[in-house]
Amino acid sequence: MSLTLQPVTESDIPSLSELWYKSFSIPINLLMFPNTPGIRAWWNEANGHDLLHNPHRKYLKVVDPVPVPGAVVAYAKWDLDPQHSGARFPEWHAESHRETCDLVFTVLDEEKRTFFGERRFYYLDMLVVDPAYRGRGAAAMLIQWGCELADQEGVPVYLDAHIDAAPMYRRFGFNDREDKVVTSEGAVSMIREPETK
Repeated sequence: MSLTLQPVTESDIPSLSELWYKSFSIPINLLMFPNTPGIRAWWNEANGHDLLHNPHRKYLKVVDPVPVPGAVVAYAKWDLDPQHSGARFPEWHAESHRETCDLVFTVLDEEKRTFFGERRFYYLDMLVVDPAYRGRGAAAMLIQWGCELADQEGVPVYLDAHIDAAPMYRRFGFNDREDKVVTSEGAVSMIREPETK
């Protein structure tokens, strides 16, 4: 049986937080979001609120029916209207390193707003893959979902990738922003213009 793409459900939310820490435990992330019960509860609440109450934000998961049926091995958070979907995150948790969170995410959000102005775009907010499933097509399924929808709507797609993941996104037609250098945190902003069939 192969990997399958499905909508995230409310019961999946704790699995998303678990997968985030399994996949993204690099120093800058753990500085901003220490792996504590309080921060995990914050992640669960933030994702759960978006899933249930924000129609612009779409959560998708990839599941592997073997060996654990329904186990989430990858997920993506797509924002289909970033200019009108509200704040990307709720107020930072008390255990977060607020200054670093503000510095990193304020800069990234301002870059998007400045670059697009009033032009509509999609934002691939989050793409997380279990390290054991990298290279098995899970990321491709999640990226392709949003790219195909963006092509149908005729809108570009934007993302901020870790520099190590940039080559994967280039295979889907993303290009580095020529006017933006890699940040000190190793993030590179990329854009994909819609493709016409």
